[in-house]
Amino acid sequence: LPLGEDARILLGEGGEFTNLLVIENGAARIAEASCPDQICVNHGAIRYAGESIVCLPHKLVVSVEGGAPGGVDAAAR
Repeated sequence: LPLGEDARILLGEGGEFTNLLVIENGAARIAEASCPDQICVNHGAIRYAGESIVCLPHKLVVSVEGGAPGGVDAAAR
């Protein structure tokens, strides 16, 4: 799905597990999930190539492919 188009998609609808994927303002996030730990919801939004959100209980991975890299995460001397 393109990050440039706002969307709300319920993943796993009708099944045992659900995650609400929200794309807005050029970023994707999991807004709601039926998993017990809520790590995917608390992760926050992703927008740069290589970033991902993982919900292990639901075996779900949301990742950004293509687009701009996120820049430097850390530097060492």
